[in-house]
Amino acid sequence: MKWLKKLRLINWHYFPDETLHFGTQTILTGMTGAGKSTIIDALQVLLVANKHQIRFNSAAHEDAKRSLINYLRGKIGSQERAHVRENEFTSYIIAEFRDDKQRESFVVGVVLDVHRDDAIHDEYFIIDKCRLEDLTLKGPSGHWCTREEFRRKHNSRKSIFERTKSSYQNALCHRLGQLESRFFSVFCRALSFKPLDDIRDFVYSFILEKRELQLGLLRENFELHERYQRDLRDLEERRTHLTKIAARYDNYTQLRDTIKQQDYVIRSLKAQERQDDILHTKDSIKREQTAYDEVQSLLDLTREDRDEAERNYLEARQKRDSHGTLHLQRQLEKDRAAAEETLARQQATLRTLCDTLRREHSLITELLSHQGTAAWRWDASDIETLQAIAACLANLPHQSTADSATKLRSAGEHLADLYSRMVGQEALLKSSIGEMEKKAQQLRTEIENLRKKQRPYGEQLRTLRAILTERLGARSPVWVLCEELEIRDEAWRDAIEGYLNTQRFDLLVEPHAFAEALSIYEREKRTHNLDGVGLVDTEKEQKHLGSVRTGSLAEFLDTQNAVARARIHHVLGRVMCADDEQDLRRHTHAVTKTCMSYSNLVARQIPRERFEVPYIGAQAIVRQLEQKGRSLELVEAELSALGTALKWLSTTSAKLSEKRARYEAMAEQLHLPTTIAELEASVKDLASQLAALDVTELKALEAEADYWLRQKSELGSTYDKLTERKATIGTKLNSLTGELRNREFALRQAELAIEQWVGEHPADLATLAKERLAEALKTPGTFAARIVNWENNQKGNITRRDNEFQALRDARHTYNLRYTFNGDHAAEDNDTYQQILSRIGGIDIPAYQSKLADAQRQAEDQFKSHFMHKMREAILEARREFDRINSALHNFPFSDDRYRFEVRASDKYRQFYDCIMDDALAERDSLFALPDDERATALQNLFEQLIRGDADTQEEFTDYRRYLDFDIVVTSQGAQYKFSKVLREKSGGETQTPFYIIILAAFNQLYTNGKTMRLVVFDEAFNKMDEQRIRTSLRLIKKLNLQLIAAVPDEKLQHMAPEVTTTLLVGRTQYTCFVDMLAQEEVAVANDDRAAELQVHHTLFPVE
Repeated sequence: MKWLKKLRLINWHYFPDETLHFGTQTILTGMTGAGKSTIIDALQVLLVANKHQIRFNSAAHEDAKRSLINYLRGKIGSQERAHVRENEFTSYIIAEFRDDKQRESFVVGVVLDVHRDDAIHDEYFIIDKCRLEDLTLKGPSGHWCTREEFRRKHNSRKSIFERTKSSYQNALCHRLGQLESRFFSVFCRALSFKPLDDIRDFVYSFILEKRELQLGLLRENFELHERYQRDLRDLEERRTHLTKIAARYDNYTQLRDTIKQQDYVIRSLKAQERQDDILHTKDSIKREQTAYDEVQSLLDLTREDRDEAERNYLEARQKRDSHGTLHLQRQLEKDRAAAEETLARQQATLRTLCDTLRREHSLITELLSHQGTAAWRWDASDIETLQAIAACLANLPHQSTADSATKLRSAGEHLADLYSRMVGQEALLKSSIGEMEKKAQQLRTEIENLRKKQRPYGEQLRTLRAILTERLGARSPVWVLCEELEIRDEAWRDAIEGYLNTQRFDLLVEPHAFAEALSIYEREKRTHNLDGVGLVDTEKEQKHLGSVRTGSLAEFLDTQNAVARARIHHVLGRVMCADDEQDLRRHTHAVTKTCMSYSNLVARQIPRERFEVPYIGAQAIVRQLEQKGRSLELVEAELSALGTALKWLSTTSAKLSEKRARYEAMAEQLHLPTTIAELEASVKDLASQLAALDVTELKALEAEADYWLRQKSELGSTYDKLTERKATIGTKLNSLTGELRNREFALRQAELAIEQWVGEHPADLATLAKERLAEALKTPGTFAARIVNWENNQKGNITRRDNEFQALRDARHTYNLRYTFNGDHAAEDNDTYQQILSRIGGIDIPAYQSKLADAQRQAEDQFKSHFMHKMREAILEARREFDRINSALHNFPFSDDRYRFEVRASDKYRQFYDCIMDDALAERDSLFALPDDERATALQNLFEQLIRGDADTQEEFTDYRRYLDFDIVVTSQGAQYKFSKVLREKSGGETQTPFYIIILAAFNQLYTNGKTMRLVVFDEAFNKMDEQRIRTSLRLIKKLNLQLIAAVPDEKLQHMAPEVTTTLLVGRTQYTCFVDMLAQEEVAVANDDRAAELQVHHTLFPVE
């Protein structure tokens, strides 16, 4: 047997260099986070190696995901420092084993070089006849040897070095006593404990290994059968497809030839049409030439007649123009036209003048109707002048006198002066309105502030109060005297308000703050112009508090403010209230309700403006609101009146602008009635002279000239029309001549096209085409109509041909894609595809069918000989395996409980299981030549799943374990129950017990001979078990002669320490871990109640 004796960790997590010693039963204990699981994970890296199989414990590091690089660097995770080890370094995990049979030691280890970029270069080694202390791990400079350095130092000895994990695992299994490869999965499963909640998963992981069934030959035979079937179907499909292609090609060629014949007919018909067109064109040219000659003759005659009319017209006009009466008539008509034009202008000017005079008269009348306002009133001289102007304007222009122009100019001057006065008054009125609007806005602001309980103080008072409030802060408020008082009797309000006058607005502060306030006042008075604001010396005024005479004015004031009360007592405490003016003389200082004051033997009526606006108490705000409201109403009414007056002034002044120039212009036009009368007499006189002229002879000459002018015009029009007609006929002749040349050329081209067609097509096709032409020539109708009919028919055939060819291309393309053929699917001929069709017609189909039957028989034979037999053998071997496990479980009962595996056919796969295990089926010649019953259906279904199923389906049906169901039968105190039925009801300890029992059985199976090691490693072992179950489990491990290494929680130490040989305490200081070995006496100190039971002290294997 081989036993693990030592483990050395160098640069692993927080272990810089630590060596652990193990006994036959060793437990690792310590506080949470001390590093117990770190040691267990180091054993995984050493004994499992493959990172895909390793499962690092979840408690290995609290702050980060577990990984090999974090273990090697010693991850810290703090902001100041990320790892214990930075830069490049080398780590070692080395175990020393003892072989009892050979009586020698050997080491198993791994050396890992870690680089700056976190790359890890590792190498595993096994060195025979060697102890840990025999290894050279440091270089001459004291550094840990790198991988290459370590190999060079120890490669000469009897050693194995492996850099591939699989090779290392094979070598390790061999060195540890010919272990099976499932050791690695069982080892890792034991570490990754979870409560037993799925018996099948447990069986798969720890008992029954997966067996690979080779379905290659079966699939190959079936695929051969399938290939023959596909080939046969492929031949039939190819032949069908190629036959369709040939039929498509025949249709296409028939349509193609028809179109070519139609092309010949159309070309021939077009040539015939060109010949007819040439004949028609020549006839048209002949007709147009005759018409052209006729028009030319008419042109010559018309030109002669037109020239003669021109000469006669010129002769008649010359006689008329030289006649004396014509010159006199023209001069009189010219003079009359000039006089009429001047008369019309003067009459228009007169009408404008009359309109202007009427408007001006209306304006003057309107001004006289104005009754006057506060802003503008007429004086007597203005009214007299305006009336005179109105009278003058009323008589003009028809009753004008010699001085009318002078009066108009004078009126213009007066109105211009009136305009200037109104403009000046308008400016004054606007200024007044601006002031009134400011006053109204101020009243609105004061009313708004009063509604907010803000009295209308002066700017200096508000500024000083704000400064003192800011500077004094919480040391003292700042009061205004009037705000702190209330008047008891409103009858005495005017007297109190008037007597206090400006003292009402004095500022008050706390007595202790006055000196500071006074200093602030002094410093800021110039900067903020704080003249006239009163600041009361409240500190000195305190002595006047309470010095009030009975009947004084102070008794009519109330206040809650002691500072304000002292001020009132001082100012008004000796001012007496008198019943009337005579009563005043009884006192030194007194006042009446009517505000007559008496002081220093002088009586004086207090001015009304001092008390007119109240400020004292809450009622003062109410009264001020009433006063301000009334004032605002008056101001707004006055603003309305002023606005109306301003509007009248603005409108009127605008009407009076530019009057001086306008009246000057009217004065200049007063002569118009006289001038117009003179022009009318002149026009009448000229008309009389024209009427007296004798124009008889002149009219006869005029009539003769007009006659010849009309003749000339008519003949000229006729000549122009004939010229235009001649040009039109000439253009048409030119066009017809060009058309004739074009049609002769077109005929030659049509004949060449027919010759070209004949040269490009075979004689048999030409014969058929000529027959079609003969039929076309017999058809009634014009050549154009016949050509259209044939072309339309040809277009239809072209469309059908193209569609047929496209269908042919599609069929070929589909064939090429389906059968991976590279033929030209767009070829005009069908030779390539016709050749394939000919070859397929000669293939022997019966031979293919024979091959198909042979492939089916081979697939059946393979299915029977390989799958069915192998599956049956695997299931029988599984049952034998469980028989051995049950035998082992029977030999080491757990306390009063016994465990036994129950194995039966799977309910889900029962139909397949029965077929596999049926001996009679294996003897049949053909598995599928069965009666049509459930077995035949099941076999066919199974065969289909194996052959046609995907990878997951094949894995499902080739896994022999799926055909079995598993359970654990527990016998306890004579009663039996199945573990699967009570799995969810059991406590943690009860579900852990079967796990450990079966895992121990699994390890016991692995270690079947005396050459293997006996190591069993648990992490957080037995944490859910009670004391009795823990002891029973540990004693069972001893009975099986297994070597135990278990990381246990602190609270289980007292139950486990008495049952083990070695206790290792794992500790940690900051980022350094260490291991101490506890003697049984030290364990007893930690567990006094168990000290009496400790008899033996075992820590290590005996030294040889």
